[in-house]
Amino acid sequence: AEVLQSYFSSENVGFVASTTENRLDIVEKFRQKEITILVTTTILERGVTFPCVDVFVVEANHRLFSRSALVQIAGRVGRSMDRPTGELLFFHDGTNFAIERAIQEIKAMNQEAGL
Repeated sequence: AEVLQSYFSSENVGFVASTTENRLDIVEKFRQKEITILVTTTILERGVTFPCVDVFVVEANHRLFSRSALVQIAGRVGRSMDRPTGELLFFHDGTNFAIERAIQEIKAMNQEAGL
C-alpha cells in the first residue's frame, strides 16, 4: 500500500487482509470513501458490495485464482444502479486456462445482462 500511496499521492490507500487487526475499520473507511484505493487479499472476494468500484487482480494467473474465484472477484465491479459497470483488469505474466475461461464467462454474463 505504501508504494501505491507514493504513486497516487492525491488518493488515500489502505490495505486489508484476514490478519489485519482493524480490518473492519479499514473496510468501513473504504465504504465511506475515506480510503479511495483498497489493496486486499481474497478476503473481499465474496459477500461484500461496494458501489462504483473498479477491480485489479495482481498475479491473476497464480494457482490461487481459479476460474470461479476470478468470476467472483469480477462480481465486485460496478455494483450500483448509477454505475453498474466498471473496469476489471487481470495483471499476469502469462495467461492461463482459468483467466481465459473467466473472461469468457464474464463476457457471456454481461451480454446476457445487456451490458
